[in-house]
Amino acid sequence: MPFQSQDLAVRTSDGHNFTLLEPLVYQANDGRVFRAAIGATTDGASTPSIGWNLLPPFGQYWRAAVIHDSAYRVTLEQQRMDGTWVRVALPKDQADALLLEAMESLGVDFETRETIYEAVTKLGDSAWLGDAAQPIPKLDS
Repeated sequence: MPFQSQDLAVRTSDGHNFTLLEPLVYQANDGRVFRAAIGATTDGASTPSIGWNLLPPFGQYWRAAVIHDSAYRVTLEQQRMDGTWVRVALPKDQADALLLEAMESLGVDFETRETIYEAVTKLGDSAWLGDAAQPIPKLDS
């Protein structure tokens, strides 16, 4: 199973932005293991509120979106061969490809995952640049 857990413990003060209270671990198809660590933040799928009836922020793709947000916000970690974790800065195209792969692993239907993937590849530049410009937060692990 690519994701180590089905559930995810988070906290929120506004019901839209969340902080992880436990790590979310994902094993990619190529064998690399990534995690969004405790303290990483997410808003789920960054869909405009006008489209929430079609693509809500917290659909079946929720855990894939958490991994993607962690990649965009440079809080994503990759497991080394010795079992330790190191923060990684993936290029935008790799972060977007990881989202697509993770959504497929979750069984998200083709049309939904392609819609979300196309949106982030074509419209995610401002989020990528905005997140990348933020100071890298210290995470608890």
